[in-house]
Amino acid sequence: MVSSNDSVSARQLPANFVLQYSPKQISTRVASLGEEIGRWCTRVWQESHTDVLVIPVLRGGLFFFSDLARQFPCSVEIAPVRTEAYESNTSGVQKSHVSIFSEGLAVKGRVVLIVDDVCDSGRTLEALEKELLQKGAREVRSVVLVRRLLNKPTFVPCWVGFEYKGLEWFVGYGMDDGQRWRNLPGIYVIKRGE
Repeated sequence: MVSSNDSVSARQLPANFVLQYSPKQISTRVASLGEEIGRWCTRVWQESHTDVLVIPVLRGGLFFFSDLARQFPCSVEIAPVRTEAYESNTSGVQKSHVSIFSEGLAVKGRVVLIVDDVCDSGRTLEALEKELLQKGAREVRSVVLVRRLLNKPTFVPCWVGFEYKGLEWFVGYGMDDGQRWRNLPGIYVIKRGE
């Protein structure tokens, strides 16, 4: 249950929402990541006189991106993208595909930072990085707020806010439960019936 000092205590949250990362924990970790990534962005500018191209992944990554980018001490260029992951089964072989939707995303010769809320298997981030490199990006790095610790991840982001063991669904701080509760300031896990 939500503690009385939590800023959402007045909200009527579902009983199976259990606070995992408080707004204060998130704020502290995002500030630390922002400082570290900001130093990297500054080095990129000093070496190339080109801003890092920051690509937040819609929709879940917006809250994290917004707070993170405001920590950077230098300018960055922003170009959000929307991704869609799906499975196809042709000739009995299951394949994972990621479609990336962006308008006029010019990345040739650029240094790129992908920002997302959560990394589960990593297939989406891996596919996005691969596509950006194919389009001519000079370097691609990634940061996620939460990385789920799995036995065989396909991709590991460069920077991670929190690592989580378990398969529970996250909600809040940009992450949704059936398009609901993205606007919670903390991150909750949804406990299913046990």
